Amino acid sequence: MQKQDLEPAEVVRPMGVALPDVIAKQSRFYYINRSGVRLRVMLAQTSQDDPRGSIIFCPGRTEFIEKYFETIEDFLARGFHVLIMDPRGQGLSDRLLDDRLKSYVENFQDYADDLAFVAESFEGSLPKPHLVMGHSMGGCIALMAVLSGVMNPSAIICSAPMLGIFDVETRVTEYFIRIFNLLGFSKRNMPFQKQQGGLPVPFVGNKLTSDKTRFKKWASYFETTPELRVAGPTFAWVSAALKAMSYVNRNAPQLKIPGLIVAAGGDPIVDPISNVDFAKAAKIDWKVVPGALHEVFLEQDEYRNQFFDVFDEFLEKQGL
Repeated sequence: MQKQDLEPAEVVRPMGVALPDVIAKQSRFYYINRSGVRLRVMLAQTSQDDPRGSIIFCPGRTEFIEKYFETIEDFLARGFHVLIMDPRGQGLSDRLLDDRLKSYVENFQDYADDLAFVAESFEGSLPKPHLVMGHSMGGCIALMAVLSGVMNPSAIICSAPMLGIFDVETRVTEYFIRIFNLLGFSKRNMPFQKQQGGLPVPFVGNKLTSDKTRFKKWASYFETTPELRVAGPTFAWVSAALKAMSYVNRNAPQLKIPGLIVAAGGDPIVDPISNVDFAKAAKIDWKVVPGALHEVFLEQDEYRNQFFDVFDEFLEKQGL
């Protein structure tokens, strides 16, 4: 990517809080344009003289780069460069509808193509081997990028990838969504969503994490920065998500690179059985973290450390 194609991007600091030292010293934020959609990207470079490789990371629905600062520091300490983006329609990347709060996409392949474009654009700054990673929606996107052939990394690693959603993947729900899309409701929000106005739900009863400190830090971004907020999904987003999950699950046997799936055993959003079923069909490694809620990277250390234990074991096993 030529320097003139890059535009410096903002960094969100709730209440002016200082950036973590490692992030401040070793990362840069940019905007990059793909087919008229401006995407915000962060490139973080390890301080190690001989980088171990690069991690290309895709966040989940409603998520943004800053949420992963702690995890990015963990990757940097392991000797990896990290490239991460705000997916289109969220974070500080361009929103796709006039109503900025609506979670909307026409096709998940757009997300996958964005991820591939960003990785290709920064290829000169990303030492190999390349590892593609994603959480939740981002896990589905990462798998779709590899299975559709737009990315060819050395390995793929996913945290609670969105391959089966509780209470959504039923024939009645799919029929209901298909009919409402045909009736012209594709850009309307699905009913009965708790995340009104894009503000976080209370900690008590949340489905993401049992770690109150990490939850409050995550919530502070939405509470102080309206530009980051994303409300519930539209009919179009859910329809696209169902098609993407079907595509990825159907093509699991076509995954020809090493992979690791880490499922959250207590996940009330993504069915951990769907993660295990995919891993078995793809013949890749998998681990279930018992008791962890959906956001393993925001969970208590006793759960979060289990992710990194299996992550390190997988890399050693693959010689990465």
